[in-house]
Amino acid sequence: MSDNKFLRYALAAAVMFLTLFAWGVYFVPMGRYLSQAFPGDPNVTGFAYGAGPLAAMISALLAGWLADKAISARLLFFVLAVVGGVLLWLVPMDGYSEVLCSYLGLTKSASTFSVLLFCHALCYFAALPLLNAIVLQTLDKDSQFFPWFRSSGTVGWIASGYAVGLATKLFVLKDAGLDPVVFKIGAVAFAAAGLLALFIRTQAPAGQVDKTEVPPPVVSVRMADGSVEQRSIPQVFILLSDLKFLVFLVFSFLFCIPLALYFTYANTFIASRGVAHPEAVMTIGQYSEIVFLLLLPFAFNYLTAKRALLVGMACWALRYAIFAKSGNTEWMLITGVALHGLCYDFFFVTGMQYADRRAPAGLRNLAQSAVSWVTLGLGLWAGNMIAPLLDSRFIDRSNSTQIVFKDEFWLYPSAFAAVLLVVFALFYHDDTRLTDKANG
Repeated sequence: MSDNKFLRYALAAAVMFLTLFAWGVYFVPMGRYLSQAFPGDPNVTGFAYGAGPLAAMISALLAGWLADKAISARLLFFVLAVVGGVLLWLVPMDGYSEVLCSYLGLTKSASTFSVLLFCHALCYFAALPLLNAIVLQTLDKDSQFFPWFRSSGTVGWIASGYAVGLATKLFVLKDAGLDPVVFKIGAVAFAAAGLLALFIRTQAPAGQVDKTEVPPPVVSVRMADGSVEQRSIPQVFILLSDLKFLVFLVFSFLFCIPLALYFTYANTFIASRGVAHPEAVMTIGQYSEIVFLLLLPFAFNYLTAKRALLVGMACWALRYAIFAKSGNTEWMLITGVALHGLCYDFFFVTGMQYADRRAPAGLRNLAQSAVSWVTLGLGLWAGNMIAPLLDSRFIDRSNSTQIVFKDEFWLYPSAFAAVLLVVFALFYHDDTRLTDKANG
């Protein structure tokens, strides 16, 4: 079959759309669903929203290693998407899914919900970095335009919000956000993404793994009889032996600690300042993300990877400073939200492309998984562990009808981000340009 570039790119965009849609359609309304499904149990909500970072730390690196050494990334993505879709369908345990769960000895409870959701998250957060690698490998010399394809994922996330409203009408529900149907919609979308991924043609022939030889790192071990034996060590150490890539991962981890506060608290913060329709205001961030994803490839013509990362870091520090000093000034609050495109795109998306440039050709899947591990996994998990300390000190919850955020809640992470920005700017030296040809 002749190579059709348009078809390849259209499929890549569609898979990105469906994958992010599958996450957003249940993730956003899940808090409201849980408050009704398991009233009086706040622990289940906390675990449900913390499952992603924990799962990313467990499954991401393993999936990346498998995709580089044992199975094609597309086939592995397909397996993870189908299995993850089935698990997500079972999560709410209603109707036929409850019957199936009963055959498996599972009863409907908060603990069963948490276990099934966590197993789904293991699949999802292993598949997500693989998708980035698949799209980058599909684009090959056009990988500078990866942000355009990543924007289709953002569109999918936005569309998932509208899908909840549409499902309410189609299924004649009072509110689909409070109904198990959102998990089933997400399940179907995720499985469909896996199926479509099988038809994406990358540079390697269909069904083949990138077998580029990467010399395995070895260490000398002295045996009991005095002889010396060479033993190989995990392939991830090849990535970590690149000092620039290692430092990039360390800074990515540290920077994601303050970033976690935005994802967890921004909506509540905007609402506490008296802004009408805070959920609608928060969508400004997603539209901003699309705009800057479309502009990012042009920025790469003028910025090195380091400078693009610095733009993202600076905008995170600025956003938190604006939140801290905004008071009830609505335009300042909206500005802070609208900065999301600059914050997310120049930091996270640039990081994904930078990892693809630095990694040896045979370890590009593992490189994406490593970035996911330190950002979506370890970094956000650490941030969520530290957040309660700031919550207890700088959020006044004495009046349940009016939560009050003190300025320090956002000033501390703003200062932390600013310090990391300065250290990164002064001591990290790398002139890599993302307009250059990818490795391999």
